[in-house]
Amino acid sequence: MLVKTSRFGEQEVDESKIISMPEGMLGFPKEKRFVLLTPPKLGPFLWLQAVDNPDLAFVVVDAKENVPDFKFDLTLEEFTSLEFGEDSELIVLLVVTMAQDPSEITVNLQGPIALNPERLLARQIVLDGGSYTTRHPFFPAVKGQAEPE
Repeated sequence: MLVKTSRFGEQEVDESKIISMPEGMLGFPKEKRFVLLTPPKLGPFLWLQAVDNPDLAFVVVDAKENVPDFKFDLTLEEFTSLEFGEDSELIVLLVVTMAQDPSEITVNLQGPIALNPERLLARQIVLDGGSYTTRHPFFPAVKGQAEPE
């Protein structure tokens, strides 16, 4: 199927790769179908593109690859709604806020997206009361050059 995007034009997408988000993303509850786009030369960044809205896309990264210390627990209701089984894999995506200055690029650790890749079901989780922020620096702070060993 063809998915129209404002950033990449029309993209051919396998319908079996459409991710269902029954609750939508925060602020966009009507958008329930998304696809992950991986344009070339974007490094670790992916686009979570709304299938039915060409203008709505979120830059995301895989938490496991980019913020490996990030951990949280799903509630029983979240676990059940995503139809996880005992051996299901969990992919966690983090929404990125891009900036011209790479040192200002941040990821939202308070609103991760939990994805069941087997069922292609996802849900944005709101983590309350923890130490995570919505603007966690994506690149480690650099104070001059690396310390000598």
